[in-house]
Order: sequence, then structure tokens, then C-alpha cells
Amino acid sequence: MHDIISVGTATEDVFVGARDMKLISVRDVDAETSYIAFEQGAKIPVSDIFMATGGGATNTAVGFARLGLDNAIICKVGDDDAAERILSKLQREHVDITGVVSTPDHSTGYSVILTCFTGDRTVLVHRGASTHLREEDIDWDVLASARWIYLSSMSGDSAPLFEKIALHARDNSVKLAINPGSAQLRAGLSRLGPALQASHIIFVNKSEAYHLAEVEPRRGKADEMEVLRTLHGAGCDIVVMTDGRNATEAYNGTAHYTVPVMEVEEKSTLGAGDAFASACTAALLRGMTLREALRAGTINAANVVRYLGAKRGLMTWDQLQDTVATHPLKLPERHT
Repeated sequence: MHDIISVGTATEDVFVGARDMKLISVRDVDAETSYIAFEQGAKIPVSDIFMATGGGATNTAVGFARLGLDNAIICKVGDDDAAERILSKLQREHVDITGVVSTPDHSTGYSVILTCFTGDRTVLVHRGASTHLREEDIDWDVLASARWIYLSSMSGDSAPLFEKIALHARDNSVKLAINPGSAQLRAGLSRLGPALQASHIIFVNKSEAYHLAEVEPRRGKADEMEVLRTLHGAGCDIVVMTDGRNATEAYNGTAHYTVPVMEVEEKSTLGAGDAFASACTAALLRGMTLREALRAGTINAANVVRYLGAKRGLMTWDQLQDTVATHPLKLPERHT
């Protein structure tokens, strides 16, 4: 029996840094949006390039492995060199890959990550084989025997599996952590409802959370609490809402937690959400309180953004425990 099984996407990522990248911000009464730009028709010199493996399932699977959990992964890759590199990385990290499905019909997912001088990133993604995971590809008995399932973004032909896996977890008393992707977010809260009701914890960023809850960001903290209560009311035990360089908010129906970020020098923010979710989930699985789990997630995410790639900064359990015990990270708790 596995401690946890990650289900979702697998990609090969190439990180590209270009000093000639421009950042353009557009602001209206409600929000500010930033865009990256290059001179049209120009030949843009690349200052940095780095290749790594990525995708929500592989990032969290390696995160759980580093944290000492017996874990496995379910995803779909092509029959190509990129797939070999992904599988090789997972094996080196001691992730059980027997649930990985290979197909000659589609190429492995691939992403180009344009990293801005601010550390933020824009991702060009070809989801490839990841969107073609099907019901018959999954060993449902193995899923049913796990203690936890971590379910991340699923799109294309794979999108219907999101709810099926969530309900399978519920029916077999398997604890479920979810990180819905764009396909689930577009479907809306009512369509996501059955998966939320089956979930112990949901991880979403602030814009995703507001979109799901259908709340306009106009009143600051009052809006945030409305969002958290709405998602919690939809059936999930714990709601975690991340917000980049700003504090993370969490709510379990009784207490509201605000988690300050750790100040570090950022290299790339890609993978920070997966790092937070994997450490927070692992801490809960190991019996830590929600307060301690949120600290663990924050610290793991902060270490990941110090490097290019979603996995290089992932911490071991001993490293994480030592930092959680010694770092003066304050987590105010407000009962509601």
C-alpha cells in the first residue's frame, strides 16, 4: 500500500531567460495585469537555458519521495526520448512508475518557460500524451489501496477522470488532495462540487479561487473570507489559497490561517505551488497539525523558487523539519 499516489501530467520543460524581455503592466479599477513583450521581428539573445522534467504529477511525486513517503505516480507519456528522461528522473527519486502509461500515438508533453527578470514565468505548454489518459489506463485497485491520492490538473480526453478519481477515493475511504486545472476551473463550482465533497484539501491560487467562488475582488479581506467560506461550504474540509509573493490563506471551517511568505532571492516561481502542496499534504499525512503543515508548505515553496526547475529545491523531510522548527515564521490563527 502506498502512502500517496500522484495523478496528473508529466512534461519536459525548457527554461529560457532573455535579458531583452520587456514587462508591460496594464491597470484598471479592479486589477493590474502584466504582459511580457519582445521586439517584433527581432532576433532575441537567450541569456540562460535549462532543461528539466515537470508537470503537476511528477513535481508532487518527487516532492513526496524527497519527504520520505512511499509513493507512486499515474500519468501518460509518449514513446520518445522525453519520456525516457522523465521516467529516469522519477526512478532516481524512488517514485514507483508502474502506473505510468506510454503511448506511441502522442508525444510527451512539453513546456517552454519564459522566465522574467522578476522571477515570474510565462509558460508555453503542449500537453501531449498527458491529455489522453483514459479510464482503462488506470489500475483502480492500486488507487483504492493508497492512504492518500493527490489529484492535479487533467484536461482534454483526461478531464472526465478528475471527478471519477475523486469519487473513487471517497468510495474507498482514501484521503484526497486536489489541485484543479483550467478544465476544472472552467466547468465552475457546481460541476466541481462532487470532487470537492470527496476532498480533504484543495489547493488553488487566488485568481483560481475567486473565479471558482464567483467573487469580485473589491473588498480586500472580506472578499477573501467570502471565497474561503464558499469553497469550504462546497464540501472540502480544508481550503488553501496561495497568492504568489503575498500571504497564503487557509480555512478549515473553524479557524482562518494567514501564512506569510519567506523572503528569498527568486530564480523562478515555476513549481512553487506544487512544492507547497506536496509538503503541506505530506505533513498532514504524517500527522502534523494544519498550522505546522502550512509552515512546511511555505518553507518548501520558498526553497524551490531559489532555483530554475520545479524539483531542484525540493527538501527532504529532515531538512524541512529542521527549518520548520527553527524559522521564525509566524502563523496567526483567527477563529471564525
